Amino acid sequence: MNKIYVIADTHFGHNSIIRFESANRPFSTIEEHNRELVARWNATVDKKDTVWHLGDVFFGKDSHVILGHLNGIKRLVLGNHDVYPNEVYARYFSKIFGAAELKDCILTHVPVHPYQLERRYRLNIHGHMHSKKMDDLRYRCVSAEQTDLKPVLLSSILDTCHF
Repeated sequence: MNKIYVIADTHFGHNSIIRFESANRPFSTIEEHNRELVARWNATVDKKDTVWHLGDVFFGKDSHVILGHLNGIKRLVLGNHDVYPNEVYARYFSKIFGAAELKDCILTHVPVHPYQLERRYRLNIHGHMHSKKMDDLRYRCVSAEQTDLKPVLLSSILDTCHF
């Protein structure tokens, strides 16, 4: 059976990310960073699995070519740094969203207002926060820093949601 994964904030090609997040991205160069993230992704995800990328995919006009080396059927929820024309993303992602609903959850880049979780969704799976965490069990950050720099199974997140 094909699996569903989530990840956010890969920041392929973003030179400053290895400085901003040095504790969780201990690489000397952005090339080393990119190679390791691709290796971890492909060791985790099979070609027919689905990966929801929750934004901030790549930086730099040519960094998008890395996406062609990633396994899986990819879907994108746009992040605040995903500023390139949609045609660039459409080469690699089967669908592009501003936000998405999946299994009683809302998938976003930036965390949603708590009111949305009181009335409509049981969980907000999001990115944007990198190493920081929210003190609220209704939020699950899947920034690469919090997923060992690779996609994580959606089912493993849902299995830990006991409310």
